[in-house]
Amino acid sequence: METESKGGSIKELPIEIQEILKKTDFPVNRNDIIEKEKKSGAIADILRIFGMLPDKKYNSAEDVATELHRIFVGIPS
Repeated sequence: METESKGGSIKELPIEIQEILKKTDFPVNRNDIIEKEKKSGAIADILRIFGMLPDKKYNSAEDVATELHRIFVGIPS
């Protein structure tokens, strides 16, 4: 049985973001993601999106997806 969640799913994110998160070793913080993607040559728009994340520890891709969903859709914590 599926239940609706308040957070966003990784599947709702742009493909580029999904691919990055699939390759990420968790736990990480915002700066870890940004630095890794800078080194891999990510485009500025992708870096900007990750730069919007609160600076905290993320334990999974779903944690990041939930934060991005809050940022873009405006669902409160």
